[in-house]
Amino acid sequence: MKNNKFFKSGIILSLPGLLSIIVSLIAIPIHLRIAGAENYGNYIIFHFILTISVMFNIGIGKSIVVSMGNFPKKKKIIAYQGLKYTFAISFLISFIFIFFNFINMEIFEYFFKSNTIFVYFVICIISTIFYVSLEGILQGNEKYKSLSFYNFLFFSLSLTIPSLTLFYNSESNLDNLLLISTFVKVLTVFSMLALIVFNNLIKVSNNYILMNNLKKNSKWLTLNNALVQFYDIFDKYLVKIFLGPIALATYSIPQQLTGKLSIFSKGFSAILLTLLSKKKKNKDLNQTIRIFLKITPALIFLIFPFYSILLNFWLGAEFNENILYLTKIFSLSGIFACTSHILITKFEASQTLKRNLKFEFILMPFFLLTLYLFTSSNYSLLYIACIILAKETMLLFLRLNFLKKEIENITYYYLYSIFFILMLYVSFTNEFAFYLMEILLLINIIKNDK
Repeated sequence: MKNNKFFKSGIILSLPGLLSIIVSLIAIPIHLRIAGAENYGNYIIFHFILTISVMFNIGIGKSIVVSMGNFPKKKKIIAYQGLKYTFAISFLISFIFIFFNFINMEIFEYFFKSNTIFVYFVICIISTIFYVSLEGILQGNEKYKSLSFYNFLFFSLSLTIPSLTLFYNSESNLDNLLLISTFVKVLTVFSMLALIVFNNLIKVSNNYILMNNLKKNSKWLTLNNALVQFYDIFDKYLVKIFLGPIALATYSIPQQLTGKLSIFSKGFSAILLTLLSKKKKNKDLNQTIRIFLKITPALIFLIFPFYSILLNFWLGAEFNENILYLTKIFSLSGIFACTSHILITKFEASQTLKRNLKFEFILMPFFLLTLYLFTSSNYSLLYIACIILAKETMLLFLRLNFLKKEIENITYYYLYSIFFILMLYVSFTNEFAFYLMEILLLINIIKNDK
């Protein structure tokens, strides 16, 4: 790994994730203690809703990367076409949101308590649509160091800087916090655009390479993003509606913390998408799956016994047992989700994403209905977290099965996953048995690697 360019690039893209976790560890307690759990719940739901904007990119960003991999000599032309299509889509989406808000303000007033917040939301939507396309251009040109920096600005600092400002101005209201977040996102997009222009990464042309790719894959990429949004956001909406913003804060804090694992998987996915669109070798794919579904869980389980101490130190008076249990459940759920990110990248690179979507469309109604029944009946947040874990497990097994001919030792991954779920359960019930299982897991990994 030390001399492997793939892993070096993946680590470069993932390093901001570590810094992001550190900043979050500082920002979240400050927000909770100064502004309160209800304010934090309302603040975080804005950003959860904002994630739908990735779907509005209609797959332009991913298609840019794949097209550049297929036609490396026409990268500049593809980049220009991508920006042109992005501008058109952004104009259309902003017009639709403003039009619906104008004719019926009640559509949005539940989530956006003021017109100012709605304006910030539209600006952030457009910024995200552009960001995804600009990210694709940098990714296709293998500008991983720059991309790593911009990822940190756009996704991490835009979320945490407003919370940190409360330390200096405790009177800031929700509007002021969202203004700062919006400013950081817009500034990041303009910085990326300037970098691309100054490095001469675009060239005006009427070539239709990208359009041909979009015609083939755009609908599948958009549908996949839509499903991701439903899977990732619907539970938070329901928790806020039926259990309130305070419960949402309790639920989202451990999910947000453990969700930082996805920064690492997305970093490696960005490299894989570029590589797999150029060649059909799966060595890097198999090595990455091994890291996320074998080594990472073993390391995460090693720090399970310290979760209580760390969370108590971090949150202070805001800490409770529910947060501890939720953090454990979401840790494993996050690991499975990270592995799924890697597997989905293979579908995207080979332009076979529709294979992955068929079963997801079947699963989604049952998942959403189950969530609705549990939240509307005021079930514990732990039950809701277990539903999320069950969903991630099913999707992981599905994706592994679809790629069984290309993944080495796939049976072991099924067995490891089941073993991890048993370890999670035992961590709640029998401390000695949990330590024994961890020792057996480490021995097995070391033995197989010799």
